[in-house]
Amino acid sequence: MRGFPPIQIFLLVLTFIVLAVPLSHLTGNAPVKPVARPEKKEELTVKALLRLRYAHRPTRLSLKIDDKELITEIGESPMEIDAKVASPKEGFDVFLNATWPDNTPDTAVTLEIEPDGLDSRSETRWSSAGTFDEVITFSWK
Repeated sequence: MRGFPPIQIFLLVLTFIVLAVPLSHLTGNAPVKPVARPEKKEELTVKALLRLRYAHRPTRLSLKIDDKELITEIGESPMEIDAKVASPKEGFDVFLNATWPDNTPDTAVTLEIEPDGLDSRSETRWSSAGTFDEVITFSWK
């Protein structure tokens, strides 16, 4: 026995309408909340002492933190530089670039940093072929 198609379509549409009313109340009437934006934290700056050691004096030397050049002239090893670093607990990058005269053997460069109130950290890197270009990341957790 077959049913009458217009009645079946009517019952199907009626079922969808009966289900759509409570679903629209559950999902469609929710108030739209604005997207929460993260608050900007004031970056804490901490005074720090940087100490740069090298065995052979470079002809060119660059030390940058946050795109700020910290070395104005090349001095004798060890060089001590006072700087301000932003939020050392989250970590920061130090960009170190150096070039040595021809026929200089591969040499080590050590960078120590002592931020106020935190332990000192030290990283040593080796040059190759008379050049050195490194990004050194320091972090305290």
